Amino acid sequence: MDPLSLVARLAAAVPPPRFHTVKSVKYAGVLASAHKGRARIAPERPAGPADAAGEPDEKPRRRGARRLWAERLARTFAIDVLPCPRCSGRRKLVATVTDPESVRAYLRGIGEPCDVPERSPSRGPPYWKSTVLRREALGSGDDAWA
Repeated sequence: MDPLSLVARLAAAVPPPRFHTVKSVKYAGVLASAHKGRARIAPERPAGPADAAGEPDEKPRRRGARRLWAERLARTFAIDVLPCPRCSGRRKLVATVTDPESVRAYLRGIGEPCDVPERSPSRGPPYWKSTVLRREALGSGDDAWA
């Protein structure tokens, strides 16, 4: 390929100014993540301090977007909620209580005030925003609401 053709192809891949590229970029060919030849053109990952010593990292990297609640607190507010104040060991989540009556019983048991107001029941969807319900109520020929 001559240099001018290469530059023309590369220039075509550059997005226009103020163009959102996070979700819209699709890579094909050797630039795609699953291509067999990608290893030949992709740069090497820099070796970290744990990789150079041959020892595994302290925390294994997790795949996926789900993070534990304690990790989220540590990343967001820079606080670690897992050390025990008595023995300095690490705490472990045993249970999650979501039933309001169980929460009130627990709060009463430890002497905390449990005068939390009752939740109002959830309401349904807005009736007139549904085109199906509007057509049934007003007749099939009236599309004045649409």
